[in-house]
Amino acid sequence: MIRRAGALRRRRSHSLRTRVATAAALGAFIIAAVLSWVSVRALERNNLAQADQELTLASRLVSLQPVLAVGLLSFVGPNKDIAVTVRDSGKVLATTSMRLPELTTGSHTLTVDGTQWRVLTNTQNQPAGRTVSLGIPLTQAYRNTDEQRRWVLLAAGLAVAAAAGLGWVFGGRAVRPIVDLTRQVGARSGTGEPEAPVDVAGVREAEQLAEAVNSLLYRVHRAQAATAAALETARDFAAVSAHELRTPLTAMRTDLEVLRTLHLDEAQRTEILADLQRSQGRVEATLSALERLAAGELTGERDHVETDIAELIDQSAHDAMRHYPTLSVRIDSDPELIIRGLPTGLRLALDNALTNSARHGRATEAVVSAHRMPDGSIVIAIDDNGRGIPPEERTAVFDRFFRGSQAGRGGSGLGLALVAQQAQLHGGRAYFDDGTLGGVRLVLVLPNRPITLTEPSDARHT
Repeated sequence: MIRRAGALRRRRSHSLRTRVATAAALGAFIIAAVLSWVSVRALERNNLAQADQELTLASRLVSLQPVLAVGLLSFVGPNKDIAVTVRDSGKVLATTSMRLPELTTGSHTLTVDGTQWRVLTNTQNQPAGRTVSLGIPLTQAYRNTDEQRRWVLLAAGLAVAAAAGLGWVFGGRAVRPIVDLTRQVGARSGTGEPEAPVDVAGVREAEQLAEAVNSLLYRVHRAQAATAAALETARDFAAVSAHELRTPLTAMRTDLEVLRTLHLDEAQRTEILADLQRSQGRVEATLSALERLAAGELTGERDHVETDIAELIDQSAHDAMRHYPTLSVRIDSDPELIIRGLPTGLRLALDNALTNSARHGRATEAVVSAHRMPDGSIVIAIDDNGRGIPPEERTAVFDRFFRGSQAGRGGSGLGLALVAQQAQLHGGRAYFDDGTLGGVRLVLVLPNRPITLTEPSDARHT
């Protein structure tokens, strides 16, 4: 793994500026190579054409009196710069010291005694069967071509070097937005605190990259904030839960110690066992409520489905009257109330509200109403004739583990917290108001809109 990481670092060792300069040099090299090849070929053809031109001019003079011209050239001595051979019907009629081979008419390049010659053979102004071959060595032409090739290659090399240098200079300016972006991202503190977004301009790709980086940083910041909030909530949740469970567990331990160490009559044993049962029920109710709260905080948008509020109210009312025979529940609801929500969570909120009326409010009558408002929201209200809740406690009772002054024994202090949580998970709210039956009214407002889930930590403090 370490070896692989080292290999990755080596592959990334070249800067973007260097890559731009290298790409510019490579492009210039390819172009220069092509142009050099074309230029050299053109120079070779030009030099050869120049030699052919010289041969053509000389041939016009020699063809007037080719034998006389050979004699004059032989008279002045051996001449390595020109050769003439006259043939008549294939036989050599006259030739200079450098005899040219028999060739067809036209221009030819051939090697004679290790030297390349350019030879022109023609029959112009000659008797029938006579040919005149005139040749000049290509040494000078090749020398000129070599020198011109060196100049071309030198120019190509300078062009490549200039392209690399300019690529380095202008590449630095071109990648400056990327460098600025890297510096801004590298300067991030990483503490999770919100910071100003990175900002670059001048290059579209850099701007797009900056937008992507800002989006990534935003998501990272939100994830860090959510994680920190979740950890804080978990610590608070665990601490409060431990505190709330400690009391009934301590009472259970005390009762067990009394049963084990003291001699009690039947009435005392019955009282202690009843207290043990109440403590055990309180622990069980608290753990069950904690599980439901945790499940609610893990709810996502994908869990929301089309839900009929009227049907949930009908089911909850019938179950409440079955569990609490002294409670009579009437329903005042629109025939159909469809909302996108969490059917299990909404049913839990309704059940807890009616349980709170019967168990802690000692209510014997309750009315559950649900209607759609002009703005599209749905308002659910639970009225009862119970003991009610003092106005100064109507906000605090939604906090976890808070028990109002009118609450009965054995409660977990989490029932109304679950109601508030479900309202907030649906983008709404829950509150208490004065009732119409003498008790208190619990109101849940559920907006009819696409649900945007609130972070659990935010929902808890809303």
